Amino acid sequence: MEKELKFEKKRKYRLVTPCCGKSNRDGKFVNYQGFPEQFGYCHSCGKASLPFSGQLTNPGYLNKIKNSRSTRIQQQFVPEKIIWNYYRNKPENNLIRYLKRTYEHGRVQETLEKYAIGTCKAGGTVFWMINKNHQVQKCKVAFYDQNGKRTNRFKVPYKNEEGYYACLFGAHLLINYNKGRYTVVLVESEKTALVGDILLPQFTWLAYGGLNGLTNDKIESLKGHKILLVPDMSNQAVLVAMKQVNRMKDQGIKIKLWDMRYGKTDEELKKEGIYNHDLEDYFRKLENITNIYSN
Repeated sequence: MEKELKFEKKRKYRLVTPCCGKSNRDGKFVNYQGFPEQFGYCHSCGKASLPFSGQLTNPGYLNKIKNSRSTRIQQQFVPEKIIWNYYRNKPENNLIRYLKRTYEHGRVQETLEKYAIGTCKAGGTVFWMINKNHQVQKCKVAFYDQNGKRTNRFKVPYKNEEGYYACLFGAHLLINYNKGRYTVVLVESEKTALVGDILLPQFTWLAYGGLNGLTNDKIESLKGHKILLVPDMSNQAVLVAMKQVNRMKDQGIKIKLWDMRYGKTDEELKKEGIYNHDLEDYFRKLENITNIYSN
């Protein structure tokens, strides 16, 4: 006897409908009870998304599909022309103006073009996540004050539930023939990666945007490269970073961690005014970074 199909009482507004490929914000797609979220009925187009008849009573199939990565929406890409529209937007955002006031103008302009940094109409800085195949996967919009300090305001226009998943910021700069020849520096914030590229362009600067966000896909892109991970200056950030270093070493990635606390506690860092620092003040002194892999 086949399993009876019944509708879920609660709608899943954050999924993308398998039939129309659109956001379910209007709640017109209703899921079937006991099935993965790609199975249901769409009141918008009138189509039912169903498993095959014989699969309705097959627990093994249901468990497999629930746990399968195939349930994840296929990666969508942002048309490349869009990023250059934001790149040309005027007036320039606060972060760009700060960088041009603080660092050599020509180097800043090269870095802005290299990472395709844009400006949205509201004045936010648009950071594009472009993969090593130069496909635009996602973006983040952050807002900065006139002194280049990030505010608590940000936007993520392209959502995971719509099929837009992040890659490492700067991943498009990873070149296969450079594997193992040049150091790739992983830092937390996109701004830090930009300043690093401005001051020390001999390295490839990438941002992970939060160590807990280092997914398997992001780690996969680092394989074969020589990685230096530089976490923010706090005990918690370094502890999390150490776990990620061990995880990546287990996957065969050559990686080292630079703990810039140099043994200082959080209390000592706070007294010095550098607790959880974004590292920009230290980038000017990072010439000795070249010695880390020479040991």
